[in-house]
Amino acid sequence: MEVLKPISAVIPVFLLIAAGFLFAHWKKISLTSVTEIIVYLGTPCLVFGSLASKPLYVADIAVLFSGIAIMFAAVGLLVCLYFSVFRLSSRGFALPALFMNAGNMGIPLALFAFGQAGFQRATLMFVILTFLQYSLGIYILNGRGNWAEIFRLPLIYAALTGLAVNQAQIQIPEVLMQSITMLGQATIPIMLITLGYRLYQFDSLQWGHAVGGALVRIAGGFAAAHIAVYLIGAEGVNRQVLLLYGSLPAAVINFVFTEKYRQDPSLAASIVVISTFLSIFTVPVVIWLVS
Repeated sequence: MEVLKPISAVIPVFLLIAAGFLFAHWKKISLTSVTEIIVYLGTPCLVFGSLASKPLYVADIAVLFSGIAIMFAAVGLLVCLYFSVFRLSSRGFALPALFMNAGNMGIPLALFAFGQAGFQRATLMFVILTFLQYSLGIYILNGRGNWAEIFRLPLIYAALTGLAVNQAQIQIPEVLMQSITMLGQATIPIMLITLGYRLYQFDSLQWGHAVGGALVRIAGGFAAAHIAVYLIGAEGVNRQVLLLYGSLPAAVINFVFTEKYRQDPSLAASIVVISTFLSIFTVPVVIWLVS
């Protein structure tokens, strides 16, 4: 039964992604309104409810921050090595190789695989990585970060408020907390269905370097996460979540950014799709290894 646990943890996630993919084949809708609800209502409630509800110690926060920093440095070096070996220079390759799908996949997988403690840490990592996406990520694409944009996203304020409530041990009225939690939890399946819908919209795939980028993201990211947890001495659920996040596929937002800044979006889209497909097989193995 222990062998089947990793598979049972990922089945709900990939079934919901598949539901979104099939829905896109059946019916065409605009995701703009759905995305607005996720960004401005669902995600802030998800972040606040997770961070405010269970004890989270400063040491855990420091471990996650340090782990992400080391992972990014290691994967960045791997990307530079890949560029040197294959004589390639593509920002549309670098971005999806660096930035994993922290929200749509990372949060649900951590919840199903590691419970509420994993869910809480995954939520915090999602906030950190979102901040990096709008700063370091955009800097990679056009030479400067969009610092103003990140502070227009309510999830940053939800995270800061949630952490403050957590550390100050403030008790939120139960009726209010239940409403926040319900809206936050409802966001998880919507995010997965939206991911499946977006994956269907990609017209064509590149191969070659797209496969290389997917392998750098998943295999290279997992190796980088191992280096990180070893160097910082991460243990328990912190170690599990860091290793899981290291092995996640590329985030769809990478394609959106590369399209906006015209930095090889076709290659970025192909890395997103191929790495997401590969993760169907790799994520259960990773969860089995780290559990």
